[in-house]
Amino acid sequence: MKLTYFQLEAQLAKKLLPVYIVSGEELLLKQDAIQWIRQTAQQAGFHERIRLNADEAEANQLYTLLHSSSLLAEKQLIELDCRQANPNKTLTPILQEYGSHPSPHHLLLIDIGKIDDKIAKSAWYTALEKIGANVAIWPIPREQLPTWITQRAKKYPLTLKPDAAHLLAEYVEGNLIAAANALEKIYLLAPTSPIDASLIQTLLTDESHFTVFDFIENMLAGDLTRTLHILENLRAEGTEPVLVLWAITRELRLLAEMAEQLKQGATYEALFQKQRIFARRQTAMRRFLTHFSATDCWQYLTRAADIDRVIKGVAPGDVWDSLRMFCLGIIYNKNNS
Repeated sequence: MKLTYFQLEAQLAKKLLPVYIVSGEELLLKQDAIQWIRQTAQQAGFHERIRLNADEAEANQLYTLLHSSSLLAEKQLIELDCRQANPNKTLTPILQEYGSHPSPHHLLLIDIGKIDDKIAKSAWYTALEKIGANVAIWPIPREQLPTWITQRAKKYPLTLKPDAAHLLAEYVEGNLIAAANALEKIYLLAPTSPIDASLIQTLLTDESHFTVFDFIENMLAGDLTRTLHILENLRAEGTEPVLVLWAITRELRLLAEMAEQLKQGATYEALFQKQRIFARRQTAMRRFLTHFSATDCWQYLTRAADIDRVIKGVAPGDVWDSLRMFCLGIIYNKNNS
């Protein structure tokens, strides 16, 4: 069975399958899907949760767990983490066999990246999909993002008017983590409903609360002291580094596009109107674009990709030190060009 993110809750309400494969790379949606499965499993009596890595060292433990059955044994939710590596030759026969002989005492939850053609045609995957479900997590299309934001807001609970949901969707530009953080802060600052677009705009441009955006503005303006001060506050407040990096890359992509269009004869006024740039951001962006070209922006985006590797744990280093050095590089080059 194949399911989408939007179909999963309804399916879980009907029947708990013996296997769920949650695939994709949209982290927030994957967390939602995995949490829904965990909660449903808990309600169905799977009180013990065991998490294993998809490596040879834990293959024997997975085999033992899946073959242990007793009327007195507690039901087990077994989670197999395949995000870093797909099942190897030791694991695949175990998974394939379980697809043929599932146990009512076990629920298998596999957390994996994108399912490519090779995996989709493999014996272990097809065996598990026959008795379970692949919940394929894809990025939410731009046109569906306001709907997702409206639904997400109900968790707090908040009621967003359509114009507010559309404005927030435009502001976060597809970054679901940024949208979720924004909704949480909106709830803390304005818990009354319904929320309209004017209130969203006020909250999102209030520097005392949304300092990630204030951080970007000061970095572009070349204010080293204030930029590093805000970055340290973000770290101390527990802001996720991925959100800071997202804000940086979002701005650099926009600036690269604007630099290209300016080179072709566009005016700042036309670009600011087209991109709906708030007045408070325009001065910093003008200053930045007088010093950096589109090529410069893309070079910085390449460096930002290196920081993303640190965040994901595939490259060594301290992510906050990397962010500091990144800011220093931009501001030094701006102030000395």
